Amino acid sequence: MGLTVHYDVSFTGTKTALTKKLEKIRNACMDLPFEEVGKIRSVNITKNHIKIYNWLQTMTMYPNNTEANMGMRDLILEMLGTNIWEMIQLGEFDPDSCSRKKAHTTIVSLNLWAGDGCESTALNFEKHGKKWTCKSFTKTQYAKNFVKCHLLVIAVFDMLKAEGFDVEVYDEGDYWETRDLSKLAKNINDYTMLIDGIADSLKNSFGDNMVSPIDDCKNYMKVE
Repeated sequence: MGLTVHYDVSFTGTKTALTKKLEKIRNACMDLPFEEVGKIRSVNITKNHIKIYNWLQTMTMYPNNTEANMGMRDLILEMLGTNIWEMIQLGEFDPDSCSRKKAHTTIVSLNLWAGDGCESTALNFEKHGKKWTCKSFTKTQYAKNFVKCHLLVIAVFDMLKAEGFDVEVYDEGDYWETRDLSKLAKNINDYTMLIDGIADSLKNSFGDNMVSPIDDCKNYMKVE
């Protein structure tokens, strides 16, 4: 729960063309204050990848979802040349089964991390015929430097759009649509007050030992 940027990005062209455009974006991000800018990655997802991923997910279900077991799952996927988020986001979402229909494909990815407390912006492009699609979200609510991180995330989609990608963004802070910091301020303040209130209610019911992310990061913006 918290203020999030949702995105749906696509590109029509060859893998080489996609990689070149992502490389341009990566180079531009290197000159911006991102905490971490990953390398361009490419992996061919096979039926065996999907089988192993499904097995790993079964083996790490509650009560076996310990930190050690999850770490081993992630390590095995890395040894196969992929990672947990690529596999989680793989495939088209099927509302009837509330799951993703996964199939073998190629993924070209670029991972960007704006800063401490902010979720990474994972650009995982899956190949569907001549089209490459990427659909995910980045939660900025708990970023230690909220304004910097939120604006960096938005900047990524500005760059993608400028490079000819089809870009659809739903920014819960309304900054993508308006470029108005006062609206972003109102929305992050409203979200923080709402989450803080819910956290206080739960603590009243279950005790002060209950820990919430909002305890460590209460983002409020003041616009002069």
